[in-house]
Amino acid sequence: MSNHSRLAHLFALGSAALAVLLASGCTTPFRPPADLAHVRLHGVDSPVVRIEKIWLERRNDQLAVRGYVIKRLEATDTTRTHLDVTLYDAGGRVLRTSRETFSPKQIVRRHRRPDYASYRVVLDPLPQGVARIEVRVDETGHP
Repeated sequence: MSNHSRLAHLFALGSAALAVLLASGCTTPFRPPADLAHVRLHGVDSPVVRIEKIWLERRNDQLAVRGYVIKRLEATDTTRTHLDVTLYDAGGRVLRTSRETFSPKQIVRRHRRPDYASYRVVLDPLPQGVARIEVRVDETGHP
């Protein structure tokens, strides 16, 4: 078999495998628990750090919002950065807000990999009527 034929064969197999995964609906581990599928997740970036991913998960009967943040290329210090996590109802009223951190606090360069950190914020007990969860990156102090 020639190199061209091998590449064409591998491409066809890879395409078929991808089509099966997409059709099965199992392409993401980031699906929310079924009872919270209506809750919208929203991230707000800052000049230093941006939200990369947000998802809800329930593990060991504990509900949490999780995700990753990425340091911007021009940023040097992330130690003063935190996350404001706010839960809203359908009318936009604040149900709860908390100040959270990500780990590691100083996001460092990892060779060629992105400069990232992760966060996990426990939401239990979840207030009744939550329709939206906002994770906002913030460098300012709060009173």
